[in-house]
Amino acid sequence: MKRNGLYIGCAALWLASLLSCGQHDVYNEFNTLPKNGWFKRDVQRFTPESPDSTGRYDLFLTLRHNGDYAYRNLWLFVSYTDADGRQKTDTVNCELADEFGRWSGGGWGSYYQQELLLDDCFRFGSDQVVTIQQAMRDDRIRGISDIGIRIAPHKP
Repeated sequence: MKRNGLYIGCAALWLASLLSCGQHDVYNEFNTLPKNGWFKRDVQRFTPESPDSTGRYDLFLTLRHNGDYAYRNLWLFVSYTDADGRQKTDTVNCELADEFGRWSGGGWGSYYQQELLLDDCFRFGSDQVVTIQQAMRDDRIRGISDIGIRIAPHKP
């Protein structure tokens, strides 16, 4: 009986520590992509709320993929408005595997997750929108399951 209580206590402590890890994120959101593939014309939109327009934040791109993804990298168009109201668009190359085909990033089962820093001086503007569009040569790519952004206070 005491052993069961110990196991339950350890599990509760582990769960509490796991949930507190992302507490400092200002925004963390994923869009699940269709199982039949991500089409070029399907732009993923994120609308984070502005907690503080004067603060400096780190903007991360997070993606999840599985072993069905056919390429070593993923090219994306990422756009957002900076604090001065200027549209900022970057072409981002996400390297998902090394030259030997070994997937990078963390994973569980056949899924892998990878995070990439997009901007370490991100400041919120009014009506902030972040858009992500796949920029591969194929009109439809398979194997990317989720795409998201995470915004956290800047850590020097």
